[in-house]
Amino acid sequence: MKKILQTGMIGFLVMMVACNGSTTTSTDESTKTDTPAVMNDNITPAPGSVMTQSSLPMKPDQEVPPNNSAASGTADVTYNKDTKMLTYTLTWSGLTGKPTMAHIHGTAPRGANAGVKHDLTSVLKKETSGSFTDSVKIDASDIKEDSLLSGFYYFNIHTPANGGGEIRGQIEFK
Repeated sequence: MKKILQTGMIGFLVMMVACNGSTTTSTDESTKTDTPAVMNDNITPAPGSVMTQSSLPMKPDQEVPPNNSAASGTADVTYNKDTKMLTYTLTWSGLTGKPTMAHIHGTAPRGANAGVKHDLTSVLKKETSGSFTDSVKIDASDIKEDSLLSGFYYFNIHTPANGGGEIRGQIEFK
């Protein structure tokens, strides 16, 4: 009877550990893990499915035609191929006036203009220097994944003095 009780208790303990979603950590540095014991609904992206590019330049000389503004900016972008989400932070300074609009334009390579594909004006801070973070679902909008990954979209911030765009930054993952 004692043997059956011990086996039952061990089985019960194994089930409790396996079903509670706790993590296990090995003390051996070469095999150290911090992995859930049981799969859950939180999906970890596959290696290579998240692409990040920091400090993409946004400058007046990327505009078509270029302008003589002293403004500059950067774009930090992340694209998750699994969720199809493009997340970005635009930062700018030195605009000639308060920005009037901001967009993602495409499809166009560097040196060419294209129409608006996604309007950013509602999240744009109307200051000569500033930043904002936003995201858009790719393929559910007018932005297509293959063209995005090929570098055919760009950010553009417009001002009263530069209605066609004061600074521009091509979205390129390298």
